[in-house]
Amino acid sequence: MARTCRLVRAGRSVDAQWRRDGDALIISPAGAPALVVRLGEVSRLAGDGFTVRLRLPDGEIALERLGGDGPTLLEALWRDWPAVRAEVLRLAGGGRSTAVYSGNLAASGGVPGPFHAFFVGERLIVAPGDGDIVALFAADFSSVAFDEEAYALRATGWDGGQTVFSKLGGSSAAFSGALLTARETLSRQAAEVFARFLPTLGAGPRAELTAQWLPGRLLSFEDLERIAPGFEVSFGSSWLAATPRAEAGRAMMAGLATGDRYLGYAAPAAGEAPFLWLLVIEGEKAGLEVLSHGDYATYLFRGGEELPGLVQGLVRLPEFSREALYLPIEQLTDERGIYAIPARDLPLLRDLRARFAGRKVHSASSPVEKQ
Repeated sequence: MARTCRLVRAGRSVDAQWRRDGDALIISPAGAPALVVRLGEVSRLAGDGFTVRLRLPDGEIALERLGGDGPTLLEALWRDWPAVRAEVLRLAGGGRSTAVYSGNLAASGGVPGPFHAFFVGERLIVAPGDGDIVALFAADFSSVAFDEEAYALRATGWDGGQTVFSKLGGSSAAFSGALLTARETLSRQAAEVFARFLPTLGAGPRAELTAQWLPGRLLSFEDLERIAPGFEVSFGSSWLAATPRAEAGRAMMAGLATGDRYLGYAAPAAGEAPFLWLLVIEGEKAGLEVLSHGDYATYLFRGGEELPGLVQGLVRLPEFSREALYLPIEQLTDERGIYAIPARDLPLLRDLRARFAGRKVHSASSPVEKQ
């Protein structure tokens, strides 16, 4: 059943009717064609229950004078929008959670603000009260602890910064348990990977590596050697030697300082080898290689110190075809259309695409560079 409101768009206000249709909101302005708002294209949701504001690719709209239907609509949108938007941005790993948490979030000493969130594996999909969906990764937290005095969960990053989750109400224990479980799962996966691929590394160094080099973290050889002395020798003779792209990896690393060579890996699916990524940076040029699989191209980028952080995001999001990096956005159609909205709206993908400089496609003879 359609319900009434006032639609405010581009400075104009008109009488309208609205109704939900699955993952869309249908708004019918008086005397004008209906506006179909797909939740997956909404990049911000806000409102006070009597007004609902939605940010769309071509600007913001507001539904006003919602009356008694307003709070119910806003509650339903907050329940549905985070999962739909995360799926469209390809942040949710193909999953949806029925457990949605609400509370306040403060990152790195910032002012606490409201959020809604749900877990998908090691990812916490967050819908902040003032912006688009983001994914927080358990791999970014060196420790997670519950502060009884403040009744808040403190997740400490590797740089010492803290993300504080508070005002979770009766969900505090469940939320804390889910984040702790995600963090512990990554440590267990790391231990399994290193036992399999770094068997010659000493038990002590391997334990330190397990605690700090979690799946999804991109670390320099300098840091890896500091954490686990003897890492580079062990890696070169075991894990690297067993990869299809070992020769290419050694060639890319030749002559570069340990601080300019980075490794990252993703937790493997059952019975499969983990994806292993190598990033090398030489001045303002960089190359990214998937060492573990022979059918991936070498990707070239322009940039410097910001690249490891961006590539780390790519390591954590295997849902993205590499076509999402290099195809013009107008060519992301048909079966590739699932990458069009992320290429436009996801900061990580936008920034990587802006720095993309070409690719070398592997062949039986020699790589061919394609710009």
